[in-house]
Amino acid sequence: MAAGDRTEKRLDGPAEMPTSNGTLATVPADRQWTLKQVVFTNTGGAEALIYLAIGTAATASNRVLSALPIAAYDTIVWDTALVLEAAETLQGYADRAGVNCTIMGWEKETA
Repeated sequence: MAAGDRTEKRLDGPAEMPTSNGTLATVPADRQWTLKQVVFTNTGGAEALIYLAIGTAATASNRVLSALPIAAYDTIVWDTALVLEAAETLQGYADRAGVNCTIMGWEKETA
């Protein structure tokens, strides 16, 4: 990939979300990510709440999703256009075990 080229790809996951704040993905050095879709799948038998943020923790001040409910055995596809720079992280958690997260989008080399 040459600097400036963009490649559409699965950026991370599927992986189970933690039940307390944690890093879901980190943009590699010399890269920029444009998140296209984030897919959440609840594999458990109870509703869960999803929290997602850009930064060092999924705090109220940097959340892009806060207490988004996902029904038992359901899938949510969140369409977005968030841009994350090198070393930025996507933080998040679900309030119950069994919620998977898959991140798709574009990766661009910046150096």
